[in-house]
Amino acid sequence: MITRKALRLGSVLRYSWKNLTYSFCIALATYFMHIYFMDKNVSIPPSVVAILGTALAIIMAFRNASAYDRWWGTRKHWASIESESRTFTRQALTVVDPDHIPEELLNRSLQLVQGQLGWVNAMRLQLNGITDPIEWKERVGVYFSKEDYDRISTRSNVVTQIGMLQGNAIKELNAEEVLDIYSYIQIDDTITRLTDLQGDLEAIKDTPLPRPYDYYTRAFLAVFILFFPFGMIDTFWRLNAPLLIVPVTMVVSWIFYQIYVFGTVMSQPFEFQTSVPMDYIVRKIEIDLKEIIGEKNIPDPVLEKAGVLT
Repeated sequence: MITRKALRLGSVLRYSWKNLTYSFCIALATYFMHIYFMDKNVSIPPSVVAILGTALAIIMAFRNASAYDRWWGTRKHWASIESESRTFTRQALTVVDPDHIPEELLNRSLQLVQGQLGWVNAMRLQLNGITDPIEWKERVGVYFSKEDYDRISTRSNVVTQIGMLQGNAIKELNAEEVLDIYSYIQIDDTITRLTDLQGDLEAIKDTPLPRPYDYYTRAFLAVFILFFPFGMIDTFWRLNAPLLIVPVTMVVSWIFYQIYVFGTVMSQPFEFQTSVPMDYIVRKIEIDLKEIIGEKNIPDPVLEKAGVLT
């Protein structure tokens, strides 16, 4: 997530240099064509450009609204995961009486919290498409026994497997009568809600915006840039400043293209600098849960770097 308030020229050029080059060439070609073929009237009515601009603005508005819904939906789901993780921890630690159960069973309650820490880290790694086994071992494997982690790490969806471990753990506590049936149902409901959030995030990750939103928008933008200088050249010619068509075309093209880029990056909330800051959110969850269970090795919060919070 970008936190800096200033626009960086390097970032702008990295995303839009092709668009600026295209608009520059089109505008310059229009200028020379108008000079060398003045008697043949190479311009088009400005109303054509206005119609194209209106159509382009409409499809961009729909596309960017859908893109923002994906980004904001992802952020809301992670806020819910943060809240449900705290709820799960409270339920796991307050439904047992440490003075009236064996230490082994009490440790199982603490392992539930450890399992939730592994779950949120696995969720982050899976959504980010990280497959490095060393990072998985450091971020997820530390919260499970070697036997459990070796078993779940070979599965295609590790997050789902962790959810099964958590479900089996509370079932064992219920069988040992550490959890009464009402507490068991409450904790199981929390696991169910976490599973639902997992499915929603996976759906956003695996289902991009409809492709016609993308290639029709790009096609309309290219046609609009092509027609714009031909529709405006007569106006600048009457003002005795025909060469102004070049910078004006580039500015108008750049504005529309940046709106297009904005929709592109917002529609993919896991891949760009504008993505939802999952590292930051997961670290907040880790700090909260580890403080609750009394761990001494509390990690530092994730801070922004170069105006970006990951």
